[in-house]
Amino acid sequence: MAFKNKKNDKAPDSPLRVSKAKSRKYILNDTTKFIITEAYKSARTNLMFSLSTSKNKVITFTSSSPAEGKSTTCINMAITLATTGSKVLLIDSDMRKPTMHSLLRVDKSKGLSSILSGMCTVAEAINSNVRENLDVIVAGPLPPNPAELIGSPNMAELIDVLKNHYDYILIDTPPVNVVSDSQLYNELVAGIVFVIRDDVTTHNDLQRALKNIKMANGKVLGFIKTACKTTGGSSTYKKSYYNYDYAYGSNSKVNSEQ
Repeated sequence: MAFKNKKNDKAPDSPLRVSKAKSRKYILNDTTKFIITEAYKSARTNLMFSLSTSKNKVITFTSSSPAEGKSTTCINMAITLATTGSKVLLIDSDMRKPTMHSLLRVDKSKGLSSILSGMCTVAEAINSNVRENLDVIVAGPLPPNPAELIGSPNMAELIDVLKNHYDYILIDTPPVNVVSDSQLYNELVAGIVFVIRDDVTTHNDLQRALKNIKMANGKVLGFIKTACKTTGGSSTYKKSYYNYDYAYGSNSKVNSEQ
């Protein structure tokens, strides 16, 4: 029986959210400005360096709150990694308010929820070559129990299987201050990339998020700041930013809106 697409404990809407049509403009393509593509390449280099001594190349992306650029950043990092020739898998694990299927214009009828609940095989849920060297698994039908699915043995088994077929696996997860879903991956992944939005993410937001991550034994690999202005910048989060172990926080700035 298929899941019903009903609202249940999803992340709240944010006034900062823009339309999906506008959000798609921030996905990297041939017309993207040079300064933006170079910023993602810089973040990619630092991420690859952070993972150079780890056999585990599975990374989750999260933020403190909705509409801070997390999903777009995760997609663009996957695209940037794929341009190196690495085989990359992108997973939309936000089974409360998924966006990846819309941003990438792929079928949403089968996805992560379908795999974990035994409704389809992994092969049936994979959207192959959405970009060169990039495969995608969307969230799928909205389940009534996303946290239980993520925390199940099926999820751990799925990651183990996928690691044998991909060089990098990037997982988009819900904001850490909204629901705990992202923390259920901590034992399965190499670490977390934390997305911050310029002039939006506050010191208190980040402090609370990092506290939640630390309590769940999560490891932050680094920070990426989105929606950066070309002149000046916000320093609202600097205290926590520098008090937490990170790999590439201060040098990875990208322009992104979603």
